[in-house]
Amino acid sequence: MQTQVTCPQCGTPYTAEVHQVVDAQRTPELKQQLLNGRLNMAICPNCGYGGQMSTILLFHDAEYEKFIVHVPPQLNLDEMRREQMIGQLTRQAMDNLPPEARRAYMLQPQTILNMQTFMENVLETEGITKEMIERQRKQSELLATLARADSDVADHLIRERMSEIDEAFFAMLQSYLDAASQMQDNKQFVQLTNLRYKLMTQTPTGKRIEQQQMALHALNRDAKKAGGLSPQMLLDHILKNLGEQDIVDAIVETAQQAITYDFFSLLTAEIEKREKSGEKDTAVQLTNLRDDLLELQNTLREQSRQVINAAMQTLQAVLEAPDKEAALAAHADKIDDAFMYVLQAQVASAQEQGDNALVQALVEIQSLIMAQIEQQMPPHIQFLNQLVRAESLEQQQQMLDENEHLLSPDMLTMMDQVIEQAGKSGDAGLNGRLQDIKKMLQARMG
Repeated sequence: MQTQVTCPQCGTPYTAEVHQVVDAQRTPELKQQLLNGRLNMAICPNCGYGGQMSTILLFHDAEYEKFIVHVPPQLNLDEMRREQMIGQLTRQAMDNLPPEARRAYMLQPQTILNMQTFMENVLETEGITKEMIERQRKQSELLATLARADSDVADHLIRERMSEIDEAFFAMLQSYLDAASQMQDNKQFVQLTNLRYKLMTQTPTGKRIEQQQMALHALNRDAKKAGGLSPQMLLDHILKNLGEQDIVDAIVETAQQAITYDFFSLLTAEIEKREKSGEKDTAVQLTNLRDDLLELQNTLREQSRQVINAAMQTLQAVLEAPDKEAALAAHADKIDDAFMYVLQAQVASAQEQGDNALVQALVEIQSLIMAQIEQQMPPHIQFLNQLVRAESLEQQQQMLDENEHLLSPDMLTMMDQVIEQAGKSGDAGLNGRLQDIKKMLQARMG
C-alpha cells in the first residue's frame, strides 16, 4: 500500500510503498528485500535521505509452517488495536491463498516484539540457525574489540578465543577492511590491516590462509610471466602443493579455465608415470584428485544447464505475461546474471533471424529491468543516468533547469568516479558524454 511520508531531513512530502505481508512462496522478492534490509525503505526524491519505515509486519512460509507477526514497540499500540491489526493482516494473508493452502496454524500467528528475534525466525527458513547467528554475533564483537585493543590485550584475546577465529572471521575482517577503504577511513584501515597481519601469523586459520595466498601468488606470477595459465602450469603447481589439500583446492578453484581435456590428459600421464616409478601413494592422491575434478566438472555442467533452463523459463513467462512489468516484479528474485545473459543472447538470436516483434518485446524487457534497477538508486544517480540518455543538448539543459536542487559538489565528485570507471572500460563515447555533462554541471554551479 502507499503511505504519505515527510522527509525529516528537508521536509519534502512524498509517497512511499509499504508492505505488511511477506509470503515466502507468493512474494519471494519481498522476502529477499526483508533479508537484505531493504523492505519498506523510504528514500526522499528531493535530498536522497532514506530510512526504514516502522510498521507491523507478517511473515509466512508454508514450507516451515511459520506464521509470525512483528509489532514494533515504537508504534505504541494498545492491546485492542494491536489485536485488530494482527487480525486484519492474518485475514489478508489467508485471503491471498487458495482455500486448499489455508492451514489451522495460520489462525494463531506468533507475535514477536523484538526485530532481532523476528529476523532469526526468518533466517531459519534459509537454513541459518540461531546458534549460527549467535556465533556470528560473538565473532563480530570479538573483531570490534580486537580492532581497538592494545597489543597485549589482543594477544590474550587471540589465545583465549582461538576457536572463533575461523574462515568466516577472516571474511568478516576483509569486509570491514573493504568498508574502511571505501569510506577512506585511514585510521580504521591501518588498525584492521595490522590486526589482520597479527592474526595471519598467530592463528592456525591465518597461517593456512597465508599459505594459500602465497601459493596463489606464485601461480598468478608464473601465469603472468608466461602470458597466460596453461594446463601444464596448473598441473605443476598442483604437484608442488600435493600434500596440502586446502592449497590444492584453492588453486583448482582459481584456475577453473585451465581444467580442460589437455589438463586431464597430462594428469593421467602423470598418474601412469608415478605408478611405474613405484610412487603408489602419490599415484593414489592424483587419481583421487582426477576423480574429484571429473565429478566437479560434471556437476558444474549440470548446474549451468539447470540455471540456463530456469532463466529461459523465467524469460518465457515474462514474454507471455500481459503485464511485463508486473511479471518482472513477481519474478524479481530470478532476475540475476544468468537471466540477463539469456536475455542478451535471445536478443542477438532474434536480430539474427529478423524477428522484429520478438526483438521489440525483449528490448522492452531490458528497458523495464533497467528502469526497476534505476528506481532503487539515489536520486542524483537517477538524474545522471537521465542526463546521459538525453537525446539533445536542449533536453539536458531543460532537465538541469528542473532539477537544480540535485546539483552539488558531491555530484561532481560522483561524476569524477563515474568518468574514471568509463575510462577503464574503454568506452570512449560514454566517456565523452560524461565529460560534456560535467562541464555543464560546473558551468551551472559557477
